[in-house]
Amino acid sequence: MRKDLVYVMLGSALPAVSNFVAVVFALKYLDAAWLGRSYALLALFFVSIDVFNFGSARLYSVTKIRERFPSLLFLDTVSATGSALFFSIAAWIMSASGAIALPQILPMLVIAPVGYATSHFALGYLRLKGGNAAICAVSTVSALCRCSVIWLIATHPSWSLYLPDLLLLVEGSYGTMLLGAYLTVRTPEPAAPAGPAALRHLVGLGGKELISSWYSNAIFSGAKHLDVIIAAMLLGPAGAALYRGAKSVHNLAFNFGQALALVLHSRMLAWLRALRRHLSKMSVFGVAIAICALLTFGAFLAFKIRLFPTASLGSPSRQCLFLFLIFLGASLMFACRLISITVFSISKRTFVILSTMEVGVSLALLSCLCLIFGVVGAALSVVVSCGSVLLASLVVVQRSAHAIRVD
Repeated sequence: MRKDLVYVMLGSALPAVSNFVAVVFALKYLDAAWLGRSYALLALFFVSIDVFNFGSARLYSVTKIRERFPSLLFLDTVSATGSALFFSIAAWIMSASGAIALPQILPMLVIAPVGYATSHFALGYLRLKGGNAAICAVSTVSALCRCSVIWLIATHPSWSLYLPDLLLLVEGSYGTMLLGAYLTVRTPEPAAPAGPAALRHLVGLGGKELISSWYSNAIFSGAKHLDVIIAAMLLGPAGAALYRGAKSVHNLAFNFGQALALVLHSRMLAWLRALRRHLSKMSVFGVAIAICALLTFGAFLAFKIRLFPTASLGSPSRQCLFLFLIFLGASLMFACRLISITVFSISKRTFVILSTMEVGVSLALLSCLCLIFGVVGAALSVVVSCGSVLLASLVVVQRSAHAIRVD
């Protein structure tokens, strides 16, 4: 069990770390406008995946569905078809505005989503059957490939036109490798419904689970990538590339917070209650001041080492402000992930409401603040949305603790 947990954490952390490294180097050595358009295309790719991800990985964990359907690959076929059509049409339409790039090899618009989407069930099967080591291995290979793509383009500028193709190829290959791992380790399966009849049977058996699983992917997961597209349309390709750099820091915080929450969730509620009993308001204020001082130092250090190409923002103070907002947003996001699993254990309904609020508020603020403050406003939107959700989550935990004392 402990080994599986380590594999789960590594499988979650490695993509975030590799993306951070890849984005930092890409911003240093590649053309910012072309990079921004390429990352906007990749964001559209993931939105297309999430819109048609019916959650076969999550559905397979439901006993009644697993007993009736040994395989949900037929559902992934529907996902792959929908994602490929959506991605191809949306990319063709949005490319006319210049917000996103198109691959040089146009069939990649179909190959990549099909390759990725046919792995949804494989991921769930491997997790349930103790295949976390295989998932971790695939994630490691994909992480190295993402960094290798940037290294290839940086050292061979003539390949820069193929950046969108290579980014899509890595993601499509990730799904194909997961599917290959599933086909290698799966056990012989009894006959099961297939085709349209299987889909109707699945809806009849687990329609509620299917809808909630799709909602989770389409709304929550999809919104994690929609912001890059919005940034590309409002800030332009170069601004979107810089925002993608900020987002790589936020993704690090999100993934590490999520992984740590899985480890600490059984003790998190007790720790929060103990902290509330023993920490005074002055202590909390002192801790907040110390964290702000540490983030300020981190922002100044990032400015000095040129972690991101922020010179276009103007004065050094404005550049440091942007970097400070990035790190503050990441810190709040990390705290939100840590406490979210506690909120989920208290009330699933409240968790869904807060998650929906986080998505809606962050995208609305991003759209408004980008128009007013540019890319600095984009960083500020994460601070405000995550700060609001964190405060609301702490209120939920406090009320739960109060209710327990009353009982």
